[in-house]
Amino acid sequence: MRKLITLFVLLLSTLGAVSAQSAKEWLTKLNTSLGERYAMNISVKVGEEAPLTGFFMVEGDAYYITLGIMEVYSDGKLRYEINNERKEVVEDRVNLEACDLLSNPTRAFSFVPNEFMAEVVSNTNNVVVLKLTPKYEIGIDAITLTLERNGAKVMPLDVNYDYAGDAVAIALSAADISDTKLPRWDKSAYRAYDIVSFL
Repeated sequence: MRKLITLFVLLLSTLGAVSAQSAKEWLTKLNTSLGERYAMNISVKVGEEAPLTGFFMVEGDAYYITLGIMEVYSDGKLRYEINNERKEVVEDRVNLEACDLLSNPTRAFSFVPNEFMAEVVSNTNNVVVLKLTPKYEIGIDAITLTLERNGAKVMPLDVNYDYAGDAVAIALSAADISDTKLPRWDKSAYRAYDIVSFL
């Protein structure tokens, strides 16, 4: 009986290692598939609020986001968050530690092994669901990421953040940017806006 229990425990630990390895492989393939330049259409739902639709584009460390009345420009060092309804610009430094899509999309899928524990929750018909749990306090309790394998590529379908029970769900679909330049911050385009600076 003792040998049977030992064998069962050993089997469970082996399965756990395979699951973690598989999660790491999925994440590696995702980041390889996305590359340095990509864009996605997004639909963001916060709690019970109606979803907001938008778009984001990443090029190296720089990015652009538009969501509802908001726009965000970043060159990888500075971030300009625009509220087009209030005609206000907030300028600040990029939080390089942030890993959620709306704060810093350049790191949204680059889950470093020493930051997160990753496990496969389900894997069916080329769609995998991963649960990512931070190893230390970052303000996010867990991230659930759904990925789809399409031929040689792996692309994200949705990402869900759990902030101590507050849920943010983001549905994603790839956007064609073959002829699109990354929008860059141009202060002259917002000369009528109030600028709040945290620099």
